[in-house]
Amino acid sequence: MSDPFDGRPFPRGVLIGAAVLIAFAIMAAAMVRLTGKGGVEMPYAPVVEARELVIEDIGDGVTMVTLPGPSGADRKAVVGLLKSGEDGFAMGVMRGMVRDRKARDLPLDAPYQLALLEDGRLVFRDPNVGTEIDLRAFGPTNLASFSPLLRSEPEPLADVIAADARD
Repeated sequence: MSDPFDGRPFPRGVLIGAAVLIAFAIMAAAMVRLTGKGGVEMPYAPVVEARELVIEDIGDGVTMVTLPGPSGADRKAVVGLLKSGEDGFAMGVMRGMVRDRKARDLPLDAPYQLALLEDGRLVFRDPNVGTEIDLRAFGPTNLASFSPLLRSEPEPLADVIAADARD
């Protein structure tokens, strides 16, 4: 096959038009960045309800979610036990947050935040890293796996262990 532009240069007007368009886009973006005029910012919805949570892997595919507070095995207030076969989504989100902390050499026992916002979003945040995951984006079933962690009554660790031994 023969080249349709063989012996003919690319049209100069098209090249000039493309260069002008690219230059305009860069200048417009720079003006918005420098002056703040013309930009759109989405305000954050206020927090309606929040709870700080500490994540601890206790082995056998179980992750314990507790409230921060005094340390000591018998003084922990447990809000949930996540099991790998049942709570895969919640454990996956939490593992991702833990992996991010490990990569940055941050303390793994610092609390995370689970917050319900005024606009109905449930977000899981890592205040140490600045990561925020909007859990509503993953659908109602996955959202429901985090809801009990926000509102469940904390139980002493000794009671949770005893109840788990009975099951």
